[in-house]
Amino acid sequence: MTQQAVDILNRWIAETVHAVPAEEADKEAARLLTEFTAFAEDTGLNLEDLEVDLGLGLLPAMKEALLAASGAEAEDLLADKE
Repeated sequence: MTQQAVDILNRWIAETVHAVPAEEADKEAARLLTEFTAFAEDTGLNLEDLEVDLGLGLLPAMKEALLAASGAEAEDLLADKE
């Protein structure tokens, strides 16, 4: 179940997380964590097991996803200019 939980988290992140300005990343990561926690409770995911599988907490995972989304958006903007 644990790999399935990681897959669910990754799918949720791909569908939910979007780039935000760097100064808003901490606040947005906390908001996303609250939203994901509610989603996880509704679907019966064990958050403690998920954090163990990730090797980091969910809050850092959300912030990492935000940074990745911001980087991807910047790359897209640069590609559009070429």
